[in-house]
Amino acid sequence: MPIRAVLFDLDNTLTHRDQSIQQYSKFLLQQFQSDLFAPDLEKIQQIIRRIDNGGYPKKEQLTHPSIGASVAFALLQELAWKTEIDFQDLTDFWFQHFGQCAVAMPGALELLERLKQQDYALAVVSNGGHATRLNILQGLGFTDYFDEIISSELVGMSKPHKEIFLHGAESLKVHPSECLFIGDHPVNDIRGAQQAGMQAIWLQGFHPEDESLKVSRIQQLHELYAYLEQP
Repeated sequence: MPIRAVLFDLDNTLTHRDQSIQQYSKFLLQQFQSDLFAPDLEKIQQIIRRIDNGGYPKKEQLTHPSIGASVAFALLQELAWKTEIDFQDLTDFWFQHFGQCAVAMPGALELLERLKQQDYALAVVSNGGHATRLNILQGLGFTDYFDEIISSELVGMSKPHKEIFLHGAESLKVHPSECLFIGDHPVNDIRGAQQAGMQAIWLQGFHPEDESLKVSRIQQLHELYAYLEQP
């Protein structure tokens, strides 16, 4: 069947997670440097990267239910503060500003514009809190390109379970076989989409090679055009 809908993962697919962390770290330091004895951008970035782990946090690094709260707790514990900062305020700072610091993956905006012009149905399917997904997409300026924004929190199911992919296809009113899914994670994105009956493309560079995957691979988003133009 021809492709009628294109569905995207968010982190390290539409947005570059590490570059976003760099932007957020700079902004946080600008706002709080007068409250620190020794402002240290590199240390702030190291703390956030350790907990965030590319958007796939390890349980042992999470001291609180969310990445944002765990980051706030670690920053309070590991930085030298000369002013008493409220934990909740620092947690709220993440949720208010991380999305605004989001950095788009190269070629993402041009790709979305072109797909929209060609009348593809478009959706995001992403694990995580719904408000955070919306904040990131709004920070990127991408929200209006999508017909559906589906988060694991919103629908109560998560990747790689095929149900969340099937929910995406149903929301777009297309058959799964008419869907193309693009993501960076070989299991959560690629295997999950394939098990739901979707076509999939693996955007590489963020996870180790898995030679067992029978899937098309791209290194940059602009390579997707050639795939879609195949007869």
